[in-house]
Amino acid sequence: MQGRVRRWLSRRSQASTAGPAVAMEALPAAVPPLAEFVTLADREAVSVLEQDVVAAMRRLAADLGRAEQFSTQSETRSGAINDSVLSMREATATASANSAALVTASRQVSESAEEIGCSMSLARERLDAAAIRAGEATGMMTGLAMATAEIRGIVDSIAEIARQTNLLALNASIEAARAGEAGRGFGIVAQEVKVLSVEVREAVDHIRNRVDRLTQAAHGSAAIVTDALQMVRDVNPVIAAIGHASQEQVAATAELSRNAGETARFVETVAERVAEIARIALSAATESESASARRATARGASLAGGLLRRFIPTLRHSSFADRRRHDRFPAEHPVELRLGTRHFGSRTIDIGRGGALIARPGQDEFVPGLTGSLAIADLPPMPCRLAAISDLGLHMAFEQQVFEQTRLLDELLERTETGYRPLIERTHAFAAAVEALFSEALVRARLSEGDLFDADYIAIPETDPQQYRNRALPVLEEILPPLLARIFASDSRLLFTVAIDRNGFIPVHNAAYALPQRPGDPVWNAAHSRNRRIFDDRAGIAAARSVRPFLVQSYLRDMGGGVLEIVREVDAPVRVNGRHWGGVRMAYGM
Repeated sequence: MQGRVRRWLSRRSQASTAGPAVAMEALPAAVPPLAEFVTLADREAVSVLEQDVVAAMRRLAADLGRAEQFSTQSETRSGAINDSVLSMREATATASANSAALVTASRQVSESAEEIGCSMSLARERLDAAAIRAGEATGMMTGLAMATAEIRGIVDSIAEIARQTNLLALNASIEAARAGEAGRGFGIVAQEVKVLSVEVREAVDHIRNRVDRLTQAAHGSAAIVTDALQMVRDVNPVIAAIGHASQEQVAATAELSRNAGETARFVETVAERVAEIARIALSAATESESASARRATARGASLAGGLLRRFIPTLRHSSFADRRRHDRFPAEHPVELRLGTRHFGSRTIDIGRGGALIARPGQDEFVPGLTGSLAIADLPPMPCRLAAISDLGLHMAFEQQVFEQTRLLDELLERTETGYRPLIERTHAFAAAVEALFSEALVRARLSEGDLFDADYIAIPETDPQQYRNRALPVLEEILPPLLARIFASDSRLLFTVAIDRNGFIPVHNAAYALPQRPGDPVWNAAHSRNRRIFDDRAGIAAARSVRPFLVQSYLRDMGGGVLEIVREVDAPVRVNGRHWGGVRMAYGM
């Protein structure tokens, strides 16, 4: 690219030093004049220069954008790592507390298991003693049963004696009756003996019943004691197994307690490492160098994007690189466009003798170079070519036209230009008035030329959107407001009237848009505090850098907070002492 620039400058130098007669003599008759040849060569060189610079700036902007994206991703990931480490730190703290609780619980379980083991041993000893006592009780019940059997035998003997005594008493009574009076006393005795034998028999029966019940109770008690003894014998192994299990549990809980202690110590170590990682992650997440690098990359990408955004309008609106051969005028007309195999309707945004800017329909993809036809309003279709695509729309270039198409297009453009002519003349008068004010300030030494053209803009602190000042600002804020107010009041359709320097700096704005900023309210400030700001968007740079006698453009004006306003603007350049200072802008509502 540097070689192409040097060759271009060399050609311009040679063309300027060589005399016209010499240059013409060296050219064949069929070759165009030298001035036209140099102009074509300059335009070609500028076109190549523009393509190379734009491509390089786009690559730079893309690389800076990717670097900013990587930096942002790295910062985001560092923040995520920091968050994860904090979560892990909380988890390790919880695990440490749980481990300590586990140690305490395992010790308590071990102590409880030991107590259970002691209780099971004591219970087994008591059961063994109960088994011995049950055996002794069984023996005693057996002895009691034997004694009751012996008592029953004695009772049976007594019953037999009582029966025989009763028989003897009966026989004695009979004999006494036979003896008569002499046996009367004996009969009484015999009768008493009989009564006693009967009482003895009844007493014996009663004793027998008691002995029988005692025997049955003894046998029942012996059976119960036997069952209890068997139950004790059955429970004893279970108690033994429980005692053995409790001993194993004691050993297991002791091992668990030891492992829990080791786990607690390990978790403490992990917590210390996590705390160290947290410090490192927090340092990485909040590292000022990383944030500064990201901000610097973002600023670089923003500057590269702004430079790219300003370069094309700046280059194309310069006197030597202006490739536009015809003026363009904002005008809205319905169109029917055929490109390749596609046919659709749209509208014009601006129109000129060489082509038109067409609003892009939807998100359809188009490729520059497509040819077709364009029918504007009531005009017949004209051959056209898609020259370029931008955010503004489809840039259509008219191809070779027949006479009738050219005449009708010229009539449409003449009507459009006639409608803009009063606005253009008013803008020229505005530019002349600004030039007069600046010249008068220079003559009266209120400003130096260096101050007027000062481009060392100083950011005003605590302003959002950012405002700036330069050396000329105090004087411009004194001399421009009356003129701006008078021009603004001359037409009710006007939205604003301002002077803008070559870099897009608007030092003074109309009163409604030059209010003091409100702290912490950038949306309100963007709409009401538009003075002392740099507007280096496409429309602003085009108005600031254009050297054409006039420039008419339409665009969406950003009022802040997502509010857009459709504006149609007429601009004219401002020159002071032969130097291009900038321009004036007169914007009208659509």
